[in-house]
Amino acid sequence: MPRFPHLLLLALLATTGARAADMPHYRVTLDAEMRQATVELCLMQAHAQARFAADSASAMRFIHDLKRSGGAALDDGESEWSAARWRAGECLSYRADIAAIADTRDQDIGWRIGADIVTAPQLWLLRADAQGESGADLRIALPQGWNISAPWHALGSDAGGTHFHIDDTPPDWSAAVAFAHMAEERIALPGGVLRLTILDGADAVQRAKLHDWLAHVSRAVLSAYGRLPLQDVQVLMIPVASMGMARRAVAAFAPRAVHFGQSIRGEGNALELLIDPSRPAAEFDDDWVAVHELSHLMHPYLGDRGTWLAEGLATYYQNVLRGRSGLLTPAQAWDRLRVGFMDNDGKQYDTPLDRGAATMHRTHDFDRVYWSGAAYWLRVDHDLRRDSRGKLNMALALARFHDCCLPAHRQWQPQEFTAKLDELLGVTTFSDRYREFAALRQFPDWRKVYEDLGIRAGADGHLEFVADSPGAAVRDAIVAHD
Repeated sequence: MPRFPHLLLLALLATTGARAADMPHYRVTLDAEMRQATVELCLMQAHAQARFAADSASAMRFIHDLKRSGGAALDDGESEWSAARWRAGECLSYRADIAAIADTRDQDIGWRIGADIVTAPQLWLLRADAQGESGADLRIALPQGWNISAPWHALGSDAGGTHFHIDDTPPDWSAAVAFAHMAEERIALPGGVLRLTILDGADAVQRAKLHDWLAHVSRAVLSAYGRLPLQDVQVLMIPVASMGMARRAVAAFAPRAVHFGQSIRGEGNALELLIDPSRPAAEFDDDWVAVHELSHLMHPYLGDRGTWLAEGLATYYQNVLRGRSGLLTPAQAWDRLRVGFMDNDGKQYDTPLDRGAATMHRTHDFDRVYWSGAAYWLRVDHDLRRDSRGKLNMALALARFHDCCLPAHRQWQPQEFTAKLDELLGVTTFSDRYREFAALRQFPDWRKVYEDLGIRAGADGHLEFVADSPGAAVRDAIVAHD
């Protein structure tokens, strides 16, 4: 999945000896100018030693005036503060420089989007080492005219602010909290809700267009197994012209509706879409990025070596699900898959696919990773449907994975994920094909699958679909309309 560079690693510091988990309780108040956040972090249990980690040693420059509610001393470390003999119910208070975070204009740290602000919450919410898998509780109060968009789960609002629960996810997983002048818009779907925030840079007409587009294209993901994969998803739309870049840098973007997208999983689940709100509605409807990113909600984080599985699933489904839902015709869906495969056809590589995926961001061999992965999922979907005579398919496996294992707040190894999908269907197809594809040093043979499905290139270059092919039923089922 395309994504902004990772946020800096937030070290989770372990103390010596066993200790009980203690859910942190945060109370955050932003000042009227949105420059400073006053934070109170309370732990309900007593601890012989409590430690509070910043995102990194350099991140400590954003944190000021730390005090214990009992007045006892704090010790400074390289990227932490520690407190001996922490009392039950004691609180740590401090100020976080939100303006300085935003003014870094670093997508790992903070950014101003027009008059709105995007921050990495790990920069201003210190993490207590006593925190366990139960996550954290947070209440936040904003000045009048400001709203918040976060990956956290909202529990309610009152005169004192908004109450959230924060999922416990690995501390180095990316997250973004936006402070915006426009409120979130909720797009309710079977199985969940998308909480959309369009950041500064779109007028009222453009905002209505963007809302309607997301509400429309997000229904394509429902054609997989009938519901949104996750119950609660933050969506940030960021107008490219509002990112504070030089005019020349903005102009370097080729005209298109959606320039970039990413799925991020820190402290909850979120999608970010970098868009040009001035483009016509037809361009948004024809774009694949939103369906690609929504498809990432169906699987857990699979690590670097599993990138080809993750990106392959989203690349396969960005075409298949749009074909099922009517955003593309079935012929267009098959042709767009074919074009992606043909662009990589016959290529040889120095490393097996799983190692190539792990180094993708260094080698920039994105096409190999994305389209080899798409060929894997096409092969698996084809084999399941053919061998079971239509009773099994990849969407059924993903639906059962949804029921047992999502949301996933930890990394899954790719072999673990494919083995679980096999277990859920009572097959070995996912694992067998995984081992085959992970070891490949050439682009996969996708032509054999197209031949089995009765899809061939005609004399005029357009695809032909053989009606009496033994695989015609499988072919039609893969992109069948709802």
